[in-house]
Amino acid sequence: LLGIVHCVQGGGNYITEDLTSWLISPLSIMFKLNNGYLRQNQQLRAALERETALLAAQNCTALDEAELRMILAKLEIADTEKERGMLDQQLHQKIAKMANNPMLYSVSAADQLTETIISGIRGYIMEKKQSSSDIDEQHRQLVDAIVRKDAKLAEQRMSEHMETIEAYMNEMEQMIQLQM
Repeated sequence: LLGIVHCVQGGGNYITEDLTSWLISPLSIMFKLNNGYLRQNQQLRAALERETALLAAQNCTALDEAELRMILAKLEIADTEKERGMLDQQLHQKIAKMANNPMLYSVSAADQLTETIISGIRGYIMEKKQSSSDIDEQHRQLVDAIVRKDAKLAEQRMSEHMETIEAYMNEMEQMIQLQM
């Protein structure tokens, strides 16, 4: 269930080769069971994202910079919001991977934690503004801080980004309450 042991029928049981992601499956299950609590999931996500941004800036390599910039470039030219949402999630997962902390990465990569929040918020922004340019600009500023290896600024930029997400979540909740 946890993904630590890999069973080969007729061949035995083995410790998985990729221990960096062994927590993803059980955490994904937990987040799916906890789906009604998006606010709490976002609070956890915000705390983790700030730390991953700080660590990513400390660990950023030339290859990491190239990959981050490539994701940003794809995000800017993406044709559909679905594609942009997937790239948004890919950017956050790349930053989490750069933190070089398997625990942070596993929690951040648990599908339900980021996928539902990112797709929901991006959908709302597009419906409201017809553009996600403010989010895109925050991503650019975040990546710039990370590749400059400015850990404090990266943490600050991620905090600003998470505050924006939370503000949109508040707006969405208010709209839902008004419709009731």
